[in-house]
Amino acid sequence: MRLLASAVLLVAALSAPPALAQSGWGMSNPVSGNVGELGQLSPTQRYWTACLGDNIDAAIHGCGRVIGARVSGLHTATAHYFRSVALQSSGEDERAVRDLRRAYYSFNDMLRGREDENALALYGRGLSLVRMGHREEGQADMARAIALSEGQAGEFFEISG
Repeated sequence: MRLLASAVLLVAALSAPPALAQSGWGMSNPVSGNVGELGQLSPTQRYWTACLGDNIDAAIHGCGRVIGARVSGLHTATAHYFRSVALQSSGEDERAVRDLRRAYYSFNDMLRGREDENALALYGRGLSLVRMGHREEGQADMARAIALSEGQAGEFFEISG
């Protein structure tokens, strides 16, 4: 009987979808969860919090850790964006421009002809465009993203104040 129970558990564990292995208490939310949120016990949560914080040095470091962790494309692109803001505040303009371009291209890659499906990436691309000096194009992306998400895209990027 124990052998049969062990075999059933082994088959169930091996046939479970990989997304279930990365979801649950303390892990990043699965695809069906709220985009952009990390579980409170996720190892990356403290870096994400620092990335979005007011301490410039901690933000630069925290965003770098989020980028390295590659939690999701959205987190990576957003961390590049917020790190560019922190780098510019600290006077590291050249590094800030590089991160801003990485953010823009990452958001743009997420969209790839699906602008109506990913309001957060559209809003992030708009923010990046505005910071790069393409105000009208960026504001158009941001307005479209707000309309698509009923304002939630703007709220996500205003987490840092």
